[in-house]
Amino acid sequence: MYFDYAATTPPDDEVLKTFDAVNRNFWANPHALHRPGMRAEQLLEQARVQVLSLLGAENGFRCIFTSGATESNNMAIRGAANRFKSRGRHLITSAVEHPSVLTVFQSLESEGFEVTLLPVLDNGTVDPEELKAALRPDTTLISLMHVNNEVGAINDLPTLGKLIKENSNAVFHVDAAQSVGKLPVDLSKLRVDMLTFSAHKFYGLKGSGALIFPEKMVFKPLLYGGGQEFGLRSGTADPARAAALAKALRLSLENWDEKLAKVSRLKCRIVEALTEIPDVEINGSIDEGSPYIINCSVAGIKPETILQGLSEKGIYISTVSACSARQTIESGVVRAVTGSPERAQHSIRISLASITVQKEVDTLCATLSTIIEMLR
Repeated sequence: MYFDYAATTPPDDEVLKTFDAVNRNFWANPHALHRPGMRAEQLLEQARVQVLSLLGAENGFRCIFTSGATESNNMAIRGAANRFKSRGRHLITSAVEHPSVLTVFQSLESEGFEVTLLPVLDNGTVDPEELKAALRPDTTLISLMHVNNEVGAINDLPTLGKLIKENSNAVFHVDAAQSVGKLPVDLSKLRVDMLTFSAHKFYGLKGSGALIFPEKMVFKPLLYGGGQEFGLRSGTADPARAAALAKALRLSLENWDEKLAKVSRLKCRIVEALTEIPDVEINGSIDEGSPYIINCSVAGIKPETILQGLSEKGIYISTVSACSARQTIESGVVRAVTGSPERAQHSIRISLASITVQKEVDTLCATLSTIIEMLR
């Protein structure tokens, strides 16, 4: 039983069929001028248009297909920071961002940029007043995630976007890896400039993601070569992967409200079970966060031993972000949210998906309670 869907999801059968069909029938180089190449290019562009449409970004935005959110985040952050550095070198992000965001800002700091790292409230979200106070005339870029990958906190994008645009000229980038395909994301209603995500978070393929950005925005690419993807990402584009991403996004958004309601019920069951176990504390907000992610700390027990005990029963959860699980023993996110090093060192994450079923949740709750009791 798998409860680590925030790390990745299994590719949908229909997505795999699309990927296979396009690879078999539209395998020509989409940048070639012959008929097979033009047919492949047409499919690539259809996927691009569909992604923009599904995200409410038909007007004024472009979509670049990438290898995933890590590349997209690097491209967006470095691109915007360097593009507007003549206006200012002050950048803002938060203490609970994904490593693919935080490490980029650390790199930019070493290159002469000044970075303000915002704290978060005890529910894991950025306080709009803290953000407003941090804005300066030389602030050129703000990067804040939509949904936190460890505690599930949901930032109020409409409020934050409005605040940024009314009080600065800064570019607003949002890492939406944990929200696209799960929660409604409509760029026509948000004052967000750049949006990034990975397909494998919503039943798509690994090695596939996208960057959505204003069509009038120009910035230096990370990769140089033939000038593909609007001159911003050189290299032969992959129509099959693009079509698979578009298919995964469309399928994920079908009946999204019903899926959200179902997962919310499952989360309530898990939270109810966790609160009945002595010395277990929920990290982040129980009611306001994403229903797809639950994070808690178990006092006095190493999270690795809980993971091992569950794994022996065929149940799989996680500790910190999968992207940094092998490098750290403490969750920087939980530390920032709770202020407690103890809770940060003893946190576990349970993440759900629309394919999670009640029987699995019931088994998890019963087994987790038993294992914690045994380890004590």
